[in-house]
Amino acid sequence: MTDQGPNLQQQMQQQAMENAQDFYGKSMGRIKSQAQNYREQLEQYAQQLPEGDEQAQIQEMVDSYVELENSMDQAAQDAGVEDAMNEASQQTLEQMQQFAQGAAQKAQDAAGQAAQQGQQVAGQATDQAGQVAGQAQEAAGGAAQQAQDTAGQATQQVQDTVGGLTGGGQQGGGGPLGGVTDQVGQVAGQVQDTAGQAAGQAQEVAGQATDQAGQVAGQAQEAAGGAAQQAQDTAGQAAGQAQQAAGQAAQQGQQAAGQAAQQAGGGQQQQEPNATQAAQQKAQELGVDLSQVQGSGAEGRITVRDVISASNQ
Repeated sequence: MTDQGPNLQQQMQQQAMENAQDFYGKSMGRIKSQAQNYREQLEQYAQQLPEGDEQAQIQEMVDSYVELENSMDQAAQDAGVEDAMNEASQQTLEQMQQFAQGAAQKAQDAAGQAAQQGQQVAGQATDQAGQVAGQAQEAAGGAAQQAQDTAGQATQQVQDTVGGLTGGGQQGGGGPLGGVTDQVGQVAGQVQDTAGQAAGQAQEVAGQATDQAGQVAGQAQEAAGGAAQQAQDTAGQAAGQAQQAAGQAAQQGQQAAGQAAQQAGGGQQQQEPNATQAAQQKAQELGVDLSQVQGSGAEGRITVRDVISASNQ
């Protein structure tokens, strides 16, 4: 029993140590992948800037990330967790790529839905315009039919009247023919009035149809504009969400990188001179002795600005 107790305790300690090393290696891997991603973004941004102080400052940030990555590699190698760190780093990079692809797919889906809605609204507007045109044609046809019926009735009345008066003329002489002429004129006037009314109704119906068609076209244009605006708003929201998520990931990566740098730098000695790579290159160009320069960066680190100030003195 006395031998089993220490052995079990040693096994538990060994297991706890292995778990801690595995957690440390995976944490280092996630932080390293994020640092690599930020460094690559800064390098791309620096290439777009003209040569000057701004580009030099961005290059200092890039150098800081490079130093951090080297420190993490050395710390992982010293702790014997280099494989675990590299595996976790690869997994984190894949997750970041999947997140970016998912955000892009959401934006495309939203744009496709907005376009589909616009097509549906346009189709509905076309159907409504067709219905209005059909109604206008039916109304015009009805007005024409009404005019024809009225004209036919008037003609029949004229014929009946003429026929009746002609018969009366044969019996009683030609006196009633003057009345026939008056009645014919009245009937002709009625026919003209009716035809004018029918034409006016047809014009009114055509005008109403034109107004309705204009309203439908305006509604279609408004609906299409609304669909386009909705697509732009949705795409803007998706882009904003992606930028916000990237900003949060960057902030988390910087915080984690700072913690890892503190942990990794516990047993490492600071390089001499305490200057960024960009500052060292600038010092060589200007012939400045870095040992005589007072650094203004974190922990007294010498920056490009410090080298330029020293060269001007």
